[in-house]
Amino acid sequence: MNRPEVLNALSKGMFQALEVAFRAASKDSSVYFVGLRGAGRAFSAGLDVREVSGFSSRPEAREFVYGLVKPFWKRFFACEKPVIAIVDGPAYGAGAELALASDIVVASDRSTFAFSGGRVGALCCISAGFGPETITGRKVVEMNLTGTAVSAEQARTFGLVSYVEDPAGVDGRVNKILDEMRNVSPVSTASFKRIRRSTFTSRVLDIAHRELLRTITSPEFRKGAGAFKQKTRPEYYD
Repeated sequence: MNRPEVLNALSKGMFQALEVAFRAASKDSSVYFVGLRGAGRAFSAGLDVREVSGFSSRPEAREFVYGLVKPFWKRFFACEKPVIAIVDGPAYGAGAELALASDIVVASDRSTFAFSGGRVGALCCISAGFGPETITGRKVVEMNLTGTAVSAEQARTFGLVSYVEDPAGVDGRVNKILDEMRNVSPVSTASFKRIRRSTFTSRVLDIAHRELLRTITSPEFRKGAGAFKQKTRPEYYD
């Protein structure tokens, strides 16, 4: 993800490019894993709030959700290659969801994670459906209802992160994992991922994106996005 000037915020172009990349990787027999990494000092700050809050109409927002966001997530979950998130820095909102949905997460000890969509009046819709399968306890609920960030080490203790390393050791850990992956047959990996994917139904994905559209077309999102741009705290309650 290469938009370091905006902390790799997920724009229309980013969702489209990621979907294309996952499609290409899925079809290429020479590819045995997909790695997700953010350029610069962040993994991803989540949805590009400035772009999304600038939609002029509900049809434009609907096209964003159903023409770009949902197709990307369908492609992501259909990928039968291992997906490794390599996180160095903040992973917030939809960026944290990319890590959550990956098969293995290797994070530097300066990384932080937050399901923060609700703080701008949006929604981390994938975490609501997929989170309980991965994160132990009630932490995914608390993280969404508060939007509070947690450290990489905290995230490891409840299952969001697989390994925490100092920044210089992240690539070494990833390379060790990749070496071990070469010992597992591609058909076995694909079959395992098909079984795992079956627990996350199309119905859940449909509801998730319906609710995402609901939030980003709400007055609360306009209020939250406005506060975000002004770097102030939104007032959702009188």
